[in-house]
Amino acid sequence: MAGVELLFPEFLLATTALLLPGTYLLHRNAQLCGRLAVATLAVALGATWLQWFGSGAAVPATYFGHLEINLFSQLFKFAFLAIALGSGIVSLAYLGDLPHRPEFFTLLLTATLGMLIVASATDLLTLFIGIELAAFSSYALVAFQKHDDGSTEAGAKYLLIGAFSSALTLYGISLLYGLTGTLEIAAIAANDWGASFSGVLFVAILFIIGGLGFKVAAVPFHAWAPDVYQGAPTPVTAFLAAGSKAMGFVALLRIFVTALGPALAEWQMLLAIIAVLTMTVGNLAALRQQDIGRMLAYSSVAQAGYILAAFPVMTELALGGAIFHILVHAVMKGGAFVIVAAVGMAGLGYTVESYRGLAQRSPLLALTLTVCLLALVGIPPFGGFFSKFWLFYGIFQAAMAGQQWLLWLVIAGVLNSALSLFYYLRVIRNIYTEDSQGEARPFGGHTRYIALAVLLLLTLLIPLQYDSILMLCREAAASLL
Repeated sequence: MAGVELLFPEFLLATTALLLPGTYLLHRNAQLCGRLAVATLAVALGATWLQWFGSGAAVPATYFGHLEINLFSQLFKFAFLAIALGSGIVSLAYLGDLPHRPEFFTLLLTATLGMLIVASATDLLTLFIGIELAAFSSYALVAFQKHDDGSTEAGAKYLLIGAFSSALTLYGISLLYGLTGTLEIAAIAANDWGASFSGVLFVAILFIIGGLGFKVAAVPFHAWAPDVYQGAPTPVTAFLAAGSKAMGFVALLRIFVTALGPALAEWQMLLAIIAVLTMTVGNLAALRQQDIGRMLAYSSVAQAGYILAAFPVMTELALGGAIFHILVHAVMKGGAFVIVAAVGMAGLGYTVESYRGLAQRSPLLALTLTVCLLALVGIPPFGGFFSKFWLFYGIFQAAMAGQQWLLWLVIAGVLNSALSLFYYLRVIRNIYTEDSQGEARPFGGHTRYIALAVLLLLTLLIPLQYDSILMLCREAAASLL
């Protein structure tokens, strides 16, 4: 075992989460606790970058037999910490003088810690523990505004459906253990499944898809997403839409691509059907939404369908494109919800009509939201175009190489992307062509900084460096195969 310095972000988050309640008891300063949590996330983010991406060729290492630090884990750890940092900064302003703010930031840190564990897990039990640590913290975060009926209702729904999904996942894992005698992901991948159909393995796959399908809001396990996204505090919604969804995909990649890759025939067609249903149902449901949170929730469902389409392909390029799109989706959807939080904090509301004349009130926020929405469609030259292009191109290349039925996944993805433009344009039309109505409080400075960062990422960094980012994602995908 190498030195544990590569686990510094995990130790830092765990230590701060333990010290934060005591800090509040000593100083009775909730704002100090919030700033300490945000500073912790910033230090952990910087350490992750410097340790792996900023120090030349880093060597993968395994810790305690349960955690592996490699390019794949570090890529997603960096993403999870960046998402949590953005959510934390917005929360400082969003929560205002609400009580129990130290508890909020403690839960944010523990949820992020769970995601970091999932990114590095080498066995199914550690993976499940990481998922549950993130999930239990998220349940409380969703219901944080306990005097708001919408928030408590969303928290109750999230808890009940989340508990059911956890049971499904655990039962599927137990069946895999019964079949293979191990929980190690690499050992499961080395198992000889044979050419014949295995009924027990298929049942285990169904349970795991049902459990993790909830985490990524895949059809038919998506019904919780609109209610939770609408009722939760908006910074929490951003954290769930960007971070929790990415965590679910990390778990799916670990299990289906690595552990069950040799048993591809058992689940290939099933995931392809779920992918098409997910992108189609998500986009059709989003067409008639008037609440911006519900619209973006169904949009997230559709985006999950695009990403799932790469799983049946099982090539480095397609999976690299999927990882690329997971990361870019976190930026796009997280950025969109930051603007939603800013508009809500300004007293303008949370409906599509709330964005009338936003360009007159704040050109920066209006431009950032427009770029996020167009990037979600896949319009060039924004970041979402490059990730979605390489995702679909990877599937197309596999179809041309022999599996021609995969071409239907590309066709479904392109048609659904075109369909999504309709409901995004409703918001953009209100931003630029309608007059503003009513008075609004000033937009917070924290929000402006994050909006500028998202704008720069989607318009400059990702488009100009897409080849380097794609190369990293393909290397991460290769480590799974």
